[in-house]
Amino acid sequence: MRLVPLVAAAVAGALLIGVYAAAGGTSFTPSPVANPCTPRVLPSPDGVSEQLEQVVLRAADGVACEFGVSREDLILSLRSVDRFDRLAAEHGIDRSELESALRRGLIRATDQAEQDGVIGSNTASALRAAAGILPLDLLLSIVRSGAGLLS
Repeated sequence: MRLVPLVAAAVAGALLIGVYAAAGGTSFTPSPVANPCTPRVLPSPDGVSEQLEQVVLRAADGVACEFGVSREDLILSLRSVDRFDRLAAEHGIDRSELESALRRGLIRATDQAEQDGVIGSNTASALRAAAGILPLDLLLSIVRSGAGLLS
C-alpha cells in the first residue's frame, strides 16, 4: 500500500517533465537586453516613487547609450561606489567622466520629466541641485532608491 503513493508521485513527476519538454521547456533563450539608445515608452507614473524611477531610468538610458554599456549594467553599478568604479574600469571609461555623465544625465532627465509634466518644478529643482552638488555616494543612494534597488 505504501508503494502506490510513491509510484503515483513518480508518474506525475514524469508527466510534468514530459509536458514541460513538449511545450519547449528544454530550450531557454533569455530576452535580449534593450538598446539604451532606443527611446522607450514609459507608462504614466503613479506616485512620487514612480516619478523618481522614470527620471532615473531616463538618465540611465542616456548615460548607458553614451558609453556603450547596457542600462542594466549601469543600474547595477549604482549599488556602491566600488561597483561604479568597477563598471568604469571594465569598460575602459574614466571614472570622473562617468560620474560627470551620470550627473548630466540626471539633470537632462529631470529637465525632460519636468517638461513632460511627470514631476513638478519644486521636485525638479531639488533633483537638479542634488545631481550637481551631492558627493557620489549620496547621489548613488538617491539614484538607487529611485531605481528600486536595495542597498
